Amino acid sequence: MKSMQLATACLGLILLSACTRAQIRYDYDARANYASFKTFDWLAAPKRAKAKAGNIENPIMDRRVKGAIERELMAKGFKSEAAADPDFLVTYYPIYKDRAYRTTTQVGMSWGYRPRLGVRSGATVSQVHSYKEGTIVVEIVDFKTNQLIWHGAAVGALTGLETPEDAEVVVTREVGRLLEGFPPHR
Repeated sequence: MKSMQLATACLGLILLSACTRAQIRYDYDARANYASFKTFDWLAAPKRAKAKAGNIENPIMDRRVKGAIERELMAKGFKSEAAADPDFLVTYYPIYKDRAYRTTTQVGMSWGYRPRLGVRSGATVSQVHSYKEGTIVVEIVDFKTNQLIWHGAAVGALTGLETPEDAEVVVTREVGRLLEGFPPHR
């Protein structure tokens, strides 16, 4: 019975990680002049973001996500500008939330004899499995006005990353999907 429960839990985790594809959400200021943006620099994550992050610090993941954001912005034609004033500032922060899912397994057996004799027995086993859901949040601020003009989130992008190679592939893919919405196409 224990091996059946363990197999069910493992199957649930495998399905959860295999099917992980972040849900992309973003919002933007339609009045901002995105066409004038050519250069960017990094802005430190706001304190409110650090409080939401769930106190999980991972400098390796931070470098991985920042690198993916920089590569994506440069592929769109933007240049990193640290020496002079950039056109916009980029910040990123992770948010981790506790999540859970339930698995239910039904085990049964029966024995019968026609036409009327029969025996049935069964049990239902239900378990709750907990995990951390990790979200990548990217915010873009107009340097001249110091106003937030674009906010995006890849919900679940930092969930179920088992190996560094897996993390590299997933983070690069999900940051690319997230930044498809920047700059907004109007």
